[in-house]
Amino acid sequence: MPHRPLSPGRAIARHIRFLFWLLACGLSLAACNGGGDAQEPGAVARDAMHGDLFIAPAGALCARRERDGNCVQPTSSSTDELALHKAMTNPDPDAPMINFDSPGYLIDGLLTKDSQGNPALTNPSRDLVWRHIQAGRNGFVVDGRRYGNAKRHPSAAMIDYTGEQGGGVALMFNLEMGQNQAWSFSFAEHGLVSHRGTANWSTSLGLLTDQTDAPRTRKVTYVGTYHSLSGTAERLDENGSTDFLYTHVTYEAELDLHTGSLSGVRIDYTNPETQRHTRLKLPDLTFKHSRLEGISRTQRFDIEIDGPAEIDSPEGERPRAPRPDTPRIRHDFAIEALEGDIVGKQAALINLWGVGSKGIVRVVLVRKDLFELMGKNPVIHYPLTPAKP
Repeated sequence: MPHRPLSPGRAIARHIRFLFWLLACGLSLAACNGGGDAQEPGAVARDAMHGDLFIAPAGALCARRERDGNCVQPTSSSTDELALHKAMTNPDPDAPMINFDSPGYLIDGLLTKDSQGNPALTNPSRDLVWRHIQAGRNGFVVDGRRYGNAKRHPSAAMIDYTGEQGGGVALMFNLEMGQNQAWSFSFAEHGLVSHRGTANWSTSLGLLTDQTDAPRTRKVTYVGTYHSLSGTAERLDENGSTDFLYTHVTYEAELDLHTGSLSGVRIDYTNPETQRHTRLKLPDLTFKHSRLEGISRTQRFDIEIDGPAEIDSPEGERPRAPRPDTPRIRHDFAIEALEGDIVGKQAALINLWGVGSKGIVRVVLVRKDLFELMGKNPVIHYPLTPAKP
């Protein structure tokens, strides 16, 4: 039986689902014991306090206001994630709004028709875009677009908001994980009308690690996952194969608190289940004021991925392993723009976002010692290799 075409609704939902999953993916990983290099804690603490790796503290939540009357963007010593969630979802119409400025993926889909005349979403454009978010009163304002009428999902992990002029916003936060320092919010603005069709923007909201909340070690070790999504999503055959590849690889990294440098990784890996091969070299990157600094944001690196195509199937029926007749495809593309931040108490989490014309990259790194709280023990494909003396 021919596979039913990918409708715009299913295609858009699929992009949102993958992006949401990417934003939260690394947080369910776990690793063995460990932590940072404990040498010279006093000296490192002074460097972190007076250096420029971490942002200056914003003060207690809503103790300081912007010119618009909204609360300044909180940092890690301002509050915790559970209290921030409560403040954002407080329905009191007189409650203060909280300002955030965040980078995120903008996926702009082209609405076209397939060979049978049915509508389909193909050839998405990709970009990294900063947006201004005002959160509070159980609603959001994103670059002037207002969202309200909150509808909470039964799981309480996600809340949907309706736009006054169309579209919507989804906020995801697992309250059961709220006590974990390495947790943040997944946020997506979707269903926006664009000149190409429909646009969706997604990001991760967290509390930037500030100087008073910095680690007291010379170096901090992280464990996490590199993810990539690439392709046009065009139909390749009647069995549901699409020009779309997803890959992920786990690795360890190290943040040097003296230099602000985060170690990179060279990946040459074939996933035994999906049979997809990934090759790239993620460069060393430098942070300043808890965000990726200027030169690192323009680092360019090439990615090569080849293997069986993604099979578009109804939710819950997509096979993890390829079929014998699944076509193999290859994607070679460059990441041309990067953003990143360090969030949570004691630099609990590092986020990286990368985009190119043919694909996107997402990296989520969690402080290694926090993995004991998560109760799992994944295979680390690329353990940290100590530097030669």
